[in-house]
Amino acid sequence: MIEIVTADVVAGLARASLGLPPTPADLNEPYIAAALRRLAGFLCPESPRTLLRAMVDSHRGLVNNEDAFAEQVEEVIETLVAIGDLLELGDVALEGEKVRSTWLVAAPPAFVARESGSVFVLGLSTDEQTPLPTEMRSRVTVDRVIRLIEPQHAEDLGAALRELGLRELSSAGWLRTPRHVDAAGLLASYGAKLAACSRSGEVPDLLVLDGGRNIRSYRRRWTLPGSLTGCFVVRRPQTFGADLWGYAELRDGNAQKLLDLPLSGERWRGCDAAWRIQMAIDAFTGRPQEYRLGAADGGSRFDFFSPIPSWARRRLAVIGREIEPAGCLLSFLVPTCEVAAEEAFLNELLYLARVVE
Repeated sequence: MIEIVTADVVAGLARASLGLPPTPADLNEPYIAAALRRLAGFLCPESPRTLLRAMVDSHRGLVNNEDAFAEQVEEVIETLVAIGDLLELGDVALEGEKVRSTWLVAAPPAFVARESGSVFVLGLSTDEQTPLPTEMRSRVTVDRVIRLIEPQHAEDLGAALRELGLRELSSAGWLRTPRHVDAAGLLASYGAKLAACSRSGEVPDLLVLDGGRNIRSYRRRWTLPGSLTGCFVVRRPQTFGADLWGYAELRDGNAQKLLDLPLSGERWRGCDAAWRIQMAIDAFTGRPQEYRLGAADGGSRFDFFSPIPSWARRRLAVIGREIEPAGCLLSFLVPTCEVAAEEAFLNELLYLARVVE
């Protein structure tokens, strides 16, 4: 017997199959993250574009606006890479592949213990989007994209997870940050490396992050080179894999020199390095990127209007927790007692300034 079902019914069944409440039948951020983990468990290693396309194609008919859904999926993929569920490998050719590209690899099951005794669950497998036995999996709480387990009375949760075969990651290793250098020093360092590059020649399909545009509209800051002159963060597409990031010298919109990001030997992703360079540019030119700080239940709320590097995002998620943004791109709830230290961190390593509203 053939039965016609609505999109809401299908969405509810999909949510239930991933261990999420079937109602409301929203294809929201927790659902997208869970579905991507399951999909990545089967597809990876794969390029970010292929994972994005597979996710969007599998939801045709379930979403009203495919372009908006694709943007949301792209943002969640970025978040999964930032927290460590997916690993991004740049400029590599996997076995049987001739083209060097950027690949996403499923991170092995792991966890990070917090001082409170709770743990972040990381990684995935082909069998389950959360690689834990049924009893332990039922204790996992989902906060947007983060998966968290709280300890029971007198429980050594870390020991229990190690016995189950999950690898423990130290907070220090997981939260490792670049060395401190002021904005001028960072730009001087990259400027010297850029100056040492040979002439690049024509670079097709180049997009430029224009520091002269509104610092609160990250997407609108991306533009064609036009007649721009100076040093800019840039990105360009490649046939396979994610966009390539760089730092370029332009003259009347034409690339003179191009420094690929990340630098050889750096552990950070290209976008992480690029976003920090842009933050330094904005601060150096007297228009620092901003964050908003406000009171909230349970602590203080940090709102960001542009992306921040994965290492900064992890730190804020560990010190506090990531929450639903409102009128901004990213938001974190941080204990009030930690606010002064986190503001110093944002100012010293990311050159951000608090906006007064």
